[in-house]
Amino acid sequence: MKSTEWMKKKIIDYKRFIMTLLIFSSYLYIGTLISIYEYHTNAHLYLYPVIASALITSLIMTMKIRKWQKGTAEE
Repeated sequence: MKSTEWMKKKIIDYKRFIMTLLIFSSYLYIGTLISIYEYHTNAHLYLYPVIASALITSLIMTMKIRKWQKGTAEE
């Protein structure tokens, strides 16, 4: 019983972190658009790997959450 409650709290915490990553990556993407169209610099090239890694991390964490939710649903 305690492990199920602990897992549910962990799932909620991961969901919050995923939302934070998505908000962070959207802000970075907006920064790249501003960098391209307003300032005409190449600074946006440094932000693309950071955006990609944030999105990949959120995808991996979403897959983990689905696996954990299936595990808690079976119990």
